[in-house]
Amino acid sequence: MIEALGLEKERFALIWCSSAEADKFVSAVTEMTEKVRALGPSPFNPAVCESAAAS
Repeated sequence: MIEALGLEKERFALIWCSSAEADKFVSAVTEMTEKVRALGPSPFNPAVCESAAAS
């Protein structure tokens, strides 16, 4: 469904962490941030949509 909306499936993740797993949480957030930065701006970002429309 995510791909049908035009988004990469790598932009989404579900990771279970308990309140006792702070290291796991930090690792998950860091990893996800790196993935999303590597993918670039969201295609739903208004600035991206406007520049694509102008081309």
